[in-house]
Amino acid sequence: MAYSIYTEVTVRLGKLPEYSSMMRELSPYMAKHGWKLVQALQPVTGDFRKIIHIWELGEFADVERGLVACAEAEGLRILEPMAELVETESIAVMANTDYL
Repeated sequence: MAYSIYTEVTVRLGKLPEYSSMMRELSPYMAKHGWKLVQALQPVTGDFRKIIHIWELGEFADVERGLVACAEAEGLRILEPMAELVETESIAVMANTDYL
């Protein structure tokens, strides 16, 4: 079974450039820990502060590996500005449907 991580983020108004810069550093770091960013979407219409990410995992154990990596020194350094940049974030572990 294939797994993905789905995140939905609300970026603080005016903070998208700084958030994008953080994500450019976070994405390759997370790839080293089993999370490959395959989609990063922002609206063309609607709430322009919403960002959706879809991360592909090699195996279910990568969920924990990625979360542990966020708590390590390098992960903490990369994520340090997060509180100033993000209003809300939700995260869900997803599995592929049986019809795709």
